[in-house]
Amino acid sequence: MAHVDDGARVPYRRWRRWVASLRRRTLALRAAESGGDPHDRVYLGYGVVLLALVYGPILWSALAQAAAAVPVPDGPTALAALVVAGSALALGVTCAAGLAAARAGGPLWTSPAEVTFALGGQFRARDVLRGRALLLTLGAGAVGAFVATAAAAGLAGGPAAAPPPVLLGAAAVAALLAQVPLAVGSAAQAPRRRRAAVGVTVLLLALGAVAALGAATPTAAAVAMSGQALPGTRTGVLAGAALVAVVGLLSAWLVVRVLPDELDVDRAAAGQARTVTAGRGLVGGDSGAVADVLGPRVHAGRAAGLPAVLLRRAPLLARDLLGLRRRPAAAVATLVAGCAGALLVRLGTEGGPALATVAGALALYGAARTWADGLHAFAAQPEPGALLPGTTGRAVAGHAVVPVALALLVAAASSVGAGADAVVAVLVLTGLALGARVWVAGATAAPPGLFTPMMTPNGDMSMLVLGAWYLRGWLVVAAAAWLLERAGPGAVTAGLVLALAAGLAAAGVRRFARA
Repeated sequence: MAHVDDGARVPYRRWRRWVASLRRRTLALRAAESGGDPHDRVYLGYGVVLLALVYGPILWSALAQAAAAVPVPDGPTALAALVVAGSALALGVTCAAGLAAARAGGPLWTSPAEVTFALGGQFRARDVLRGRALLLTLGAGAVGAFVATAAAAGLAGGPAAAPPPVLLGAAAVAALLAQVPLAVGSAAQAPRRRRAAVGVTVLLLALGAVAALGAATPTAAAVAMSGQALPGTRTGVLAGAALVAVVGLLSAWLVVRVLPDELDVDRAAAGQARTVTAGRGLVGGDSGAVADVLGPRVHAGRAAGLPAVLLRRAPLLARDLLGLRRRPAAAVATLVAGCAGALLVRLGTEGGPALATVAGALALYGAARTWADGLHAFAAQPEPGALLPGTTGRAVAGHAVVPVALALLVAAASSVGAGADAVVAVLVLTGLALGARVWVAGATAAPPGLFTPMMTPNGDMSMLVLGAWYLRGWLVVAAAAWLLERAGPGAVTAGLVLALAAGLAAAGVRRFARA
């Protein structure tokens, strides 16, 4: 919105202090009338800090152990190439998360009330959003340093084996690079810079994927970061450090000083309202509320109609094909993600780290969400299966044609030139991803029994159990992929995983029938 400056307005900070004092008085009066404690927020902050101190070291150790499972190559050049590939891939994934956050009302969040009373031209947007922008930059740096130090300790063989300068260097580099996804997400909230944010994300994902899959040799940047492969080691390290510092500081400057003035405040407020509504739905046990977090879907092919030949013989298949035709970008993106996941499974089976197999299986499961969009729309009906004649199982089978065909296409494309074990692993985990999708789609409301308090020495764990129920598909796929990698893709193991997939699909069909 246009900034109105008549030279006679109250500065934002003074106005904000006045509003904060009114809120404190209102909270104190309400607490006095209801007999409550006016310092509830202090206790909430204390609880958050206590949880961070208790579970932070546990999470750090888990990340270090996961990094220790990654095979470390010999030689500084190969190690630098691994670090560069992992960094680029991690930046690409986090930038994609930033794009998703922009559709959900973040990273620079606001509210409809704030848009009306503070961002409607009364004050500069960067003055209003400066505090949260600084908080976001500090939080992103802290998270990046936390993950980087754990990864560095794991790659070095343990916290005791990692020299302190290495940990400090990893923390500083990660804290600076963590500003890039934050800047990309904030840029996606500005209409003029949205395409640039998408382009940066795609570029980072492509570079990281190519480097991670070994399709490219170590680049000059990797050699420079290694600091040992060229004669001028000190020069290489300084050049890499200067590049990282410039990129990180420029990204932080954009988030704090430039992008807030270009923010689409109305869209951000609408996304924040949807996120709050979805959060309340999740607390109440409704997982279907998450579907509305990213806002309304954009359908490109509105002129496309139902295929006339299939409409009479297979109406469900016609409906699913029409859905894919109207969302070509999502269809292509999930096919690429599915192929990348299948290649990761193949890499893990052919001697790569076990984490590659798990990551590939999770990528297949995530891609299957778009493939099975018709099945999820079927689950959202008031009475699934009541619109067309036939049994519920027949309707589920009709909606399963498109995801099964796309899954077979992905598996075939990624298995060219692969060994028998790799082909079996890809097919088995693809089938497991589809079976888990049917199982998850069969129930969108959490069972009431999950809300029963579960008292343990660490407190009430009912919310943790509820969170595990929401993530049940991801957890099952990750656990099965890990066991398949450890046991090897033999006939017995593959048969057990396929039996699990069939059992999950059958359980989903039974849930549909009971709905």
